[in-house]
Amino acid sequence: MAWVMGWGGIYTYGKGTPVASVVCLQPTYDFGSVTPNAVVEHRFVLTNQGSRVVKITNVHVTCGCTRAVMTTNQMAAGGMEGLDVEINFKGRRGHLLKAIYVDTDDPENPSLRLEITGTVLVPIEVQPEGIHFGAVGADGMIEREVLLTATGTNVFQVRSVTVSSTQISAKWDTLEAGKRYRVTVSSEGPRGYGSTIASVRVETDHPQAERVDIPVAVFVAGDIVAAPGVLLLIPTEANSVRTSRLSLYSPSSKPFKVTKVECPGDGMTATASFVSADRSSVEVKTWGALMGKDGTSLRIETDLSTMKELRIPVRVLSVKDRVPVSER
Repeated sequence: MAWVMGWGGIYTYGKGTPVASVVCLQPTYDFGSVTPNAVVEHRFVLTNQGSRVVKITNVHVTCGCTRAVMTTNQMAAGGMEGLDVEINFKGRRGHLLKAIYVDTDDPENPSLRLEITGTVLVPIEVQPEGIHFGAVGADGMIEREVLLTATGTNVFQVRSVTVSSTQISAKWDTLEAGKRYRVTVSSEGPRGYGSTIASVRVETDHPQAERVDIPVAVFVAGDIVAAPGVLLLIPTEANSVRTSRLSLYSPSSKPFKVTKVECPGDGMTATASFVSADRSSVEVKTWGALMGKDGTSLRIETDLSTMKELRIPVRVLSVKDRVPVSER
């Protein structure tokens, strides 16, 4: 019998049988602490401890912010090769863990898991991180507050506050100079039917947080309602398709038909289906990283005179929204 030590145990084979075992003696890299928008680069060194050539069949990651590239697609017996990983932490915060999987034709150990972990320091704490006014009427004033607080010994000044939608307004005032500020977000009305998604941008003099974006969502119910009110999308690999569905219905039972569905760019398709006189469904298929889709909207046209158009806000979930706590 022949044996070889592999990551996770010892594998035995019949005499004369070529064996393969790809290992990484340092499968976890801790980058420590970095500031927001940092880019971390690291090379994992993989070793083929077996007696035959191993083919690398795939390298995949758990987040669109991570890029991993092997220096070769095969490893000679006893050979060493590098796996170069780059992570862009823009928009990330807190303690993070990113997993990279290397798939091979090794029959005993076909997938090797590598990890990069560390902490992204947040110079300005934002509470809450976003505002959802929920379902509101078309008229009347609605208002919410967001607090911006410097962390640790950081200090900063607010320079300006701007809003991406004419239906939303925002103003700011100082609670504690250099440390705490309040942003008041409001909508006076009248507001159009359907969903409005906007962004409040706070510009500061902090070199590590010159711009703080606060997402805002408002839903005004009309003769046609979409459920869910926000289209939540998850990035996938380019060859992997994910399907989401929306239900459209009229609370007042008014008959309608969907005449057109318009997606915000490539990487998405949408098809409307008739359910009943006052109900329809929309099937949305997505693939790839969905870059630039977060904050856009799915546009739906109907033949109902009082509700010619609906805009469904699109939110692309980040890894911290969708992975287990152990991988955050």
